Amino acid sequence: MRWEDVTAHPPRAIGPDGHAEYDTNGYLAFPGLIGAEELAPLRAALDGIIEESRSVSESTHYLDLDTGHSAASPRLRRAACIDDVDDVFWSFCRDSVLVEIAADLLGPNVRFRDAFANLKWAGGGAAVEWHQDLAFYPHTNTGTIQFIVGLEAVAADRGPLMVVPGSHRGEIFSHYAPDGTWTGAIDPDLLRHEDLAGAIELIGPAGTVSVHHGLTLHYSAPNLSECGRPVLVITYSAADAIPYTAPPYRSSHYGELVLGEEPGLAHHEELTLILPPDWTHGYTSIFAHQDVHRTDEEPPDAARFQ
Repeated sequence: MRWEDVTAHPPRAIGPDGHAEYDTNGYLAFPGLIGAEELAPLRAALDGIIEESRSVSESTHYLDLDTGHSAASPRLRRAACIDDVDDVFWSFCRDSVLVEIAADLLGPNVRFRDAFANLKWAGGGAAVEWHQDLAFYPHTNTGTIQFIVGLEAVAADRGPLMVVPGSHRGEIFSHYAPDGTWTGAIDPDLLRHEDLAGAIELIGPAGTVSVHHGLTLHYSAPNLSECGRPVLVITYSAADAIPYTAPPYRSSHYGELVLGEEPGLAHHEELTLILPPDWTHGYTSIFAHQDVHRTDEEPPDAARFQ
């Protein structure tokens, strides 16, 4: 759906200035949007996943383990397809205020893509280098958005999401290394000072929600604090945005409409997108791909670009 058609509908959940702010910046933030009563069952369900991970000693497609993980001291980087693990996650993806926000940004017909949890454990939880989401799942148009839901408070020392306002209007970057290897990150040599100098941290209390455009540049630093930083990551697309490639994660709800009706058409924008690898041959997480080309000499630190 064209942006002018999306904005023809009065906003449900983003406020009267939400359309203009999102169009300009490529993201929106809602501090403390999800209340304690709604967060509690989500936290409990995630605790259950962490408990079950004690029996896992190697990363799988669904559970990506952080360095130092053990039965005695579980450390997860990611739990994928959580909408299939516990109904509380799927109910949240299908029925929460996130769907109304998605409709405000994508139009009245909204499709669910995926849901996973990223957990940054205290004392060094993994960083995520600069990237654009649409590089992982190119579509016929840019109508994809990703939500980050903080299950705990997200402070500046816990590796919060950083975004570059307005970057969704700029270059679509390659996420391959110069040797042709997929890294899931933008080569630092391609990023200029002016690309990242305006990056801001999205922080807030537990229940804080942010949503960003599929081409918005974003990053998060390691969590060096004494507190964990668990978040839910949930992606939706406009129903007329048709994927070109298989999804990295395919739960039983992949592609399901959560609002509206099937449009029966594909909307195309003029885009040049570098296709990712064939994910039908396997995918663990962005962390695993970025680890391959991460070195001590080249830390994934936003400060090195500022």
